[in-house]
Amino acid sequence: MQPIDYVPCINDMYQSQGFAPYRWSEFDSSPWAPFEKPLNQACIALISSAGIFRDDQEPFDPWAVNDLSYRQIRTDTPFEQLKLRHNYFDHRDALRDLNCVFPVRRLEELAKSGFIGSFAPTAITLGMGRLYKRTALQQETVPEIVRALREQDTDAVLLVAA
Repeated sequence: MQPIDYVPCINDMYQSQGFAPYRWSEFDSSPWAPFEKPLNQACIALISSAGIFRDDQEPFDPWAVNDLSYRQIRTDTPFEQLKLRHNYFDHRDALRDLNCVFPVRRLEELAKSGFIGSFAPTAITLGMGRLYKRTALQQETVPEIVRALREQDTDAVLLVAA
């Protein structure tokens, strides 16, 4: 099987439907911030774009466009109380083991073994897809998420793209 060059395929498909070529975000001014704290002393948080939510939270709308919402989930929440709602990836493996896209049990194990200092008590999830309001994401959603991470004294974040 030959690999699929995904980005050009998607661009070609949308351009054939009359859409302009996609403009990727470019960030030339992002400062380099070296991570100098030993990992075994660091508090690590989790952010997943898998559309995970608790059964008592509002589900993500898998067909939404420009959904800037996110959910905060206590990392000790039993997996039986978690749901997945996302249209842009195959769910089969995640439904067998949610750790594929929401690896809270693996991070707990790393904290217990001393590999990481601690695992933040709250994870952040998003239902990313068809998000064209990049400025709103940067100016509204991201600052809220950063505040939530700082409240937990987070040193670093594991980003899991679904």
